[in-house]
Amino acid sequence: MEFRFQSVRLLRDWVVLCAFLLVVLLFLRHWWLQRPAEAEEPKTLLPLDMATDSVDDMYAGCRSESVSMIELFGVFEWHANKPFSIAWSLVEKAAKKPVHKHLRDDHSTAVYLFTSYGPIRQNFSRALKTGKHEYSTNKFTFHYFYFYLTETIQVLNNNQTPCRTVYHRTWQYFDRNVMNAFVRFGALTWAVSSKQSFELDGNVSCFEIYTCFGADITHYSSRDQEGQVLIPTYEVFKVTRVLTDESWCNMVYNLQSTKIPKTDQNCKLFQSLRTFFDPSMKHVDGGNVVAVSACLLLIIMISLILIKHNQKCYVAVVLGWLLVIITVALLLG
Repeated sequence: MEFRFQSVRLLRDWVVLCAFLLVVLLFLRHWWLQRPAEAEEPKTLLPLDMATDSVDDMYAGCRSESVSMIELFGVFEWHANKPFSIAWSLVEKAAKKPVHKHLRDDHSTAVYLFTSYGPIRQNFSRALKTGKHEYSTNKFTFHYFYFYLTETIQVLNNNQTPCRTVYHRTWQYFDRNVMNAFVRFGALTWAVSSKQSFELDGNVSCFEIYTCFGADITHYSSRDQEGQVLIPTYEVFKVTRVLTDESWCNMVYNLQSTKIPKTDQNCKLFQSLRTFFDPSMKHVDGGNVVAVSACLLLIIMISLILIKHNQKCYVAVVLGWLLVIITVALLLG
């Protein structure tokens, strides 16, 4: 009888101990989740400005002319940027089929990749924010990715409600003294229509954004959440309010679209390549210009066909012939 009483008492003590440990664990979990928002603000804050070093080509007036050049750039970037090309290959079959006019598989694959691979998205964002002087050179290895994401935004925006309010949450600290300032994000910004956005998004600095150039990409995203919007690099916003200690975020910036884009690099890629070809052609007489132009066009078409059928290994050979033709054109001049 006494043994049974001691067993019951021991069991009761264990239950009390387990309950106490459970309460402690719950408290620690709650403290850990809240810790980033309550941490002391660092001395160095990220700027909120016009992101003057960012890539902001919007291809206005040269979109169709840029496509062929972008496809050829894509061949080189496929080899130069291995993490990107591997990730692209992995998601290509999982990407959703385009249902909007003027969009094709490359557009949907680009969006699916952007929304599914965090490391690729982070590297891409860093390249955009600092890539102004490397854009249109081989040092910038995201021309293909940037073009198809930007064109997707533009095509979808033309077929949707032009302006909407969305939310973007981060773990980062930004400058607070930006009231009435004009700002750009400097990278493609992924936002949602609800304050309670993605599970892993932060609560340190958040943005309530009224965007007029962003587009709803929900259909092509790898995430299931409704109301996903992608905002381009060239959209300009005015900071209308800066709020602290909101229930859903420690610091909230209210941004209002100016409805006027800011692009320092519009059509720069196309213009750079045209500048390269023009000196090669201007010394060639009329008959040879037609012949050389036809050959160039044929080689570009062959390259695009090879790319379309994933025969990228043969494109280098074709581009070698392109170099030979340009050399011959110069000699004939």
